[in-house]
Amino acid sequence: MKIGIDIDDTLIDSCDIVREYAYKYDYKYSDNKVLINNIDKIIRGNFTEKEIIEFFSDYACEMGQKQPIKKGAKETIDKLKEEGNQIYFITARSDKYYKDVNKYVKDFLDKNKIKYDKILTAYSYKADICKKENIDIMFDDAIDTCESLLENNINAVVFNSKINITRNTKCKRVNNWDEVYNYIKSCKIKN
Repeated sequence: MKIGIDIDDTLIDSCDIVREYAYKYDYKYSDNKVLINNIDKIIRGNFTEKEIIEFFSDYACEMGQKQPIKKGAKETIDKLKEEGNQIYFITARSDKYYKDVNKYVKDFLDKNKIKYDKILTAYSYKADICKKENIDIMFDDAIDTCESLLENNINAVVFNSKINITRNTKCKRVNNWDEVYNYIKSCKIKN
């Protein structure tokens, strides 16, 4: 099975670090809490506000180095690889804010001993690349992404996070990496 995995708030915990930096540096970029009030946009990399662009340009790499791998992610991915699955990391991260984003992501995964088959960067709209790569199932914290994947007949599961938990969706949800593994196993049984 080809499994697509998003990075921010799916493989790693992004929200707390971004929130910490937003509170710490909001005064430097704005006087009206523009960073603090737009944590979700910062995490998604989906913003046009000058203050957020400057903040993200200054701190994206630094924040990225401090974001921990979610509990159970490495072990689950190891088990999935041992069972013959292919792991594709598909992220919206791009060279716009990360110098040589492919190397940055590769180095991060290698440093944390996360196994993978392919890294695909700069894909904020993931349906086309998932079709092209024949991804069987995609895990992402972005509800809009998962819903667009479902509309394109790609199995997509929302990984619950602090910024998406209150939003409704027609997509299946998981809370942790044990649930990711169990969901994949249930899909294989159905097939």
